[in-house]
This record gives sequence, C-alpha cells and structure tokens, in this order.
Amino acid sequence: MAEDPSNPATPLRRFVRKPVAAQIRCRGAMGPGHLFFDSQDLSMGGAFLRADLLLEEGEPLDVEFTLPGNDQVLRAQARVAWVRRGDSAQGSSGMGIEFVSISPADRDALAAYLEEA
Repeated sequence: MAEDPSNPATPLRRFVRKPVAAQIRCRGAMGPGHLFFDSQDLSMGGAFLRADLLLEEGEPLDVEFTLPGNDQVLRAQARVAWVRRGDSAQGSSGMGIEFVSISPADRDALAAYLEEA
C-alpha cells in the first residue's frame, strides 16, 4: 500500500489541497453503474474522498463533479492513489485519487476555482 499523504511523515505534496465538499461521481472497473463519494479536499492533482466503501489502490476511475456554486460538470480520468482504512489519527476512512487526465478547459475551471477558494 502506498504511503498516506495526509500523514505528516510523508513527503510534501506536488499540489496544495483545499477543503472542498463536492460530490464526486465515479465509474470504473468495479462494475456497471456509478458510485458517489464526498470529497474532503481537492487540488489540481486529485482529491481525498471520504468513504467506508474503499476501492483498490491503482483502480482506474472516470470521475465527474461540479464545484460548489458552479453548474459546470468537470470530468477527469483518475486512479486510486492510496487508501486509508478506518478512522485514525491521520483522519477519516477514505481514499486519495489522482487525476491522470483532464481536459484543458476543465483544468482551467478547476484552477480558477481553487485560486478563489
């Protein structure tokens, strides 16, 4: 299992994460249909999704989400970068996802939102 980036002993992140509560809609190799997760934070590189239902590290996902106060749907291809099982001193149960591919327009919209947040 990859190291949990929320752990203070883990090296610094590439992107600054900001607390953003957004509903993330995911579709992946887990089967037909969509799963919905709530983000705890968001960055240009990915998000932390609070969840009791955890996917496997490395699992590819297609994600869609809207940012608070905006109706534009952003889409990205992502992967599960790391998983935190059970609540701990580091935080809630959930998983970190990394955006692997995102369109330039969606990347610009996300960057503009995060600069204002």
